[in-house]
Amino acid sequence: MMWRSLAFGVATGLRSQLPPAVLAWRQARHDLPEDVAGPARILRRRGAVPTLALAAVAELVTDKVARTPSRLEAGSFLGRLSLGATAGAGIAAAFGRSRVVGGVLGVAGAAVGSYAGARYRAAATERTDLPDTVWAVAEDLAAITLALAVTRGGAGQDRTRR
Repeated sequence: MMWRSLAFGVATGLRSQLPPAVLAWRQARHDLPEDVAGPARILRRRGAVPTLALAAVAELVTDKVARTPSRLEAGSFLGRLSLGATAGAGIAAAFGRSRVVGGVLGVAGAAVGSYAGARYRAAATERTDLPDTVWAVAEDLAAITLALAVTRGGAGQDRTRR
């Protein structure tokens, strides 16, 4: 049941800073069945939650600025893939699954989320009279909902198969 890593990757493609922030927050609250391990263990450090929350909020705000570069530009896209790998591996470890497979699925999800999010916003803005900001906020809400759903399920849940 590695859907969490793929879905967390999709959320990373939509809002790159959000999944690390949510994962750190859930870890700090002891809402996850196991400790986050691998590269994502940095999320357990003191100060990780406020720092990552600030980064997530900053991304939510700057995404609405017209001068913000496209998530599909090489640097932005590679960053999303890297964060997707970290998020996918982290959530896999937190639910007792393979970090390697989780990382690969996180990358795939981040690629899908990046392209789907960019295409959705462009099409929605083009086909409606609503400004891009409205669709950006809708995308924010989708990413937040997905990230929270993926990290739901406390100790003992989602651990039937390994």
